[in-house]
Amino acid sequence: MNLNILRIAWIAVRELLYERVFYILLCFAILALGLSLLLGQMTYIEQYKLTVDFMVSAAEISMVLFSIFAGIALFQRELTMGSVSMTLAKPISRTTFLLGKFVGQSLVQMAMVGGMLALTLLVTSAFRHPDVGAMAQTFWLIGLESIVLTSLCYFFAVNSGATTTAIISLCFFGLGHLRESITENADHGSATFQIWRVVKNLIPDLEVFNTKALASYGITISSAELGWALVYCFVCVTFFLIMSALTFNMKDIPT
Repeated sequence: MNLNILRIAWIAVRELLYERVFYILLCFAILALGLSLLLGQMTYIEQYKLTVDFMVSAAEISMVLFSIFAGIALFQRELTMGSVSMTLAKPISRTTFLLGKFVGQSLVQMAMVGGMLALTLLVTSAFRHPDVGAMAQTFWLIGLESIVLTSLCYFFAVNSGATTTAIISLCFFGLGHLRESITENADHGSATFQIWRVVKNLIPDLEVFNTKALASYGITISSAELGWALVYCFVCVTFFLIMSALTFNMKDIPT
């Protein structure tokens, strides 16, 4: 990997660590502990299942919001303020700058997912022995989903404003989980459905990364399915980063 990409990634990691990460993990821990206290009157089995379901959902929501809004703050802020021009004045290409920011943010996000997994295992161990394998798979897939959303966010951040980027990214997240439901319930003979068939191919299928319902039951998926999810993540990220780099190289940057 290009050394300049690693340098920019390290700067991005430091920016995110100093600004947001620990606050999010602290809030996540407080929510988890608060929930465990609220469920104190239930049986250990009920406590365990509800706690796992809640914490997995909270982790996904936290990572979705972080991937989008941290991406906007980390990448688009420099474009809007023009401070990126100082970096690009050095022998660093725009593609290197974009990839460095993305790699740095992705590393932080996977570290956050690991922290949330550790907190979840710690809290749920008070009720029963947690199924580490099932939860590790679920949190790993949440991390992959957040990386796909980050690459998507970077593409829109290059081409639109902060508010538009946030709205479109959140819409893509919702549609990414509802692709098949919309397809099944749509009127297949209508013109709208034909448009949807085209649009559908541009929306990542985020259900590939959804095993939240399995975590609390201790059910794991096969290594082949995990491998497919990793390959799918790589393909989506590669596509959106290539599109981001192409449009970024053509963009006029204020100085």
